[in-house]
Amino acid sequence: MDWEAVSAELEREWLDGLSAAEREEGRRLLGEIVADWRREAAGTDDPEGVNRIQRQDLAALAGDLPPLDALRTRAVTRRAEHLGSRTLALGRRVLSGDAGGDEAQAAGRELLAEAEALAPDLQALPDSPHATAARRELGDAVMEALFAVEGKAMSPRLARETPAGAGPGPPSIRP
Repeated sequence: MDWEAVSAELEREWLDGLSAAEREEGRRLLGEIVADWRREAAGTDDPEGVNRIQRQDLAALAGDLPPLDALRTRAVTRRAEHLGSRTLALGRRVLSGDAGGDEAQAAGRELLAEAEALAPDLQALPDSPHATAARRELGDAVMEALFAVEGKAMSPRLARETPAGAGPGPPSIRP
C-alpha cells in the first residue's frame, strides 16, 4: 500500500480552500490519521480494506463538520479509542490477577496522565455524535485507569466483562 499516495490524495481532498495556517494543521492531522491507518493495516492481510473503511469513516464526518473540524475530531477520537483499548486491557489484567499492586498502580497513573492530557483536545471539539462517543470513551478510560490505581469503581464496560463472583464486578442493587 502506498501510504504517501494516500496522504497526498487526502490532502487534495481535505485541505483545498483552507488558509495556510489551516492547511499546516490539516497536514499534521492527516499525517497522524494516515499513520494510525498504516499501523492498523500492518496487522491485517487487507491493507486496502483498512484504508477503504477508514476513509469511509473519515468521509462520514465531512457531512457533519467543516473539513478541519472533521480532521480534528477523527484524530482526537482515535487517540481516545487507543487509550481506551489500553485501559480496558489493564483493567482486564487486574481483574484476572495478571497485574496488581505497584505495577497496576503505576500503569494506571500513566494512563490517567494520558487521559488528562487528552481531555482538553476532546473538550475543544465541536459537538457531534463522534465527539460525544470519544468523550464517553475517555470517561471509561479514566474509570479503568482509576480501577487499576485504587481497585474500587470500574467502568461499565469492564463491569460487564466481569463474571459473577469474580472480583468486584458490577454493583448489586439487591440487599
